[in-house]
Amino acid sequence: MISRRTLLTHASLFLAASVLPAEAAKPRKPQQPNGQVYLFRGFADIFSTGLNTLGQQLKADGVNAQVMSLPNAQTFARRIADRYRASKDARPIVLVGHSLGADMTFSVARALQPMKIPVALILSFDPTGKGPVPANVKKTLNFYTGGENLWSPVLPAPGFKGELANINLRQGETAISGIGHFNIDKNPKLHERSIKEIKQALRRR
Repeated sequence: MISRRTLLTHASLFLAASVLPAEAAKPRKPQQPNGQVYLFRGFADIFSTGLNTLGQQLKADGVNAQVMSLPNAQTFARRIADRYRASKDARPIVLVGHSLGADMTFSVARALQPMKIPVALILSFDPTGKGPVPANVKKTLNFYTGGENLWSPVLPAPGFKGELANINLRQGETAISGIGHFNIDKNPKLHERSIKEIKQALRRR
């Protein structure tokens, strides 16, 4: 015969299991390292709204990404450097930008170089200049839709030993139908590629 004490114990365990929230049974997404992930919009925030979408997608995947207007490169680089030195959670650094925002990724990276702060990844979408990519950058993917003078390939700066890929979206195997300067930042395929690259960079810290 089951004692009253045993019966009450089993009843309590059953009740506790039944009231657990459903979320507890669901597998949780692995938390991404925080790092510092910045997305720079282009001129007057008008033509780079796709970066807002990309930023939201990153946050939904657990990446603490910040979408912003064009900052002062020197001032912003000092802010990044201070965070980098203060906490390992502020490493690595990822910079993403479209148009003038793409130019800003290289400006910020150059400002970080004399501070001896590395940049793990730059993703640039149709920069208006040719970089250059400074030596403290480990990997750069430059997506471009133009020619040799505008929205074009970027160049490595002296001493650069990282990985640099200029990806032509208008010609060859990497071409995307209908792509142009004013929609490159909104392309779902490029968003998917960007998220993958950013997550890989964060895991390599």
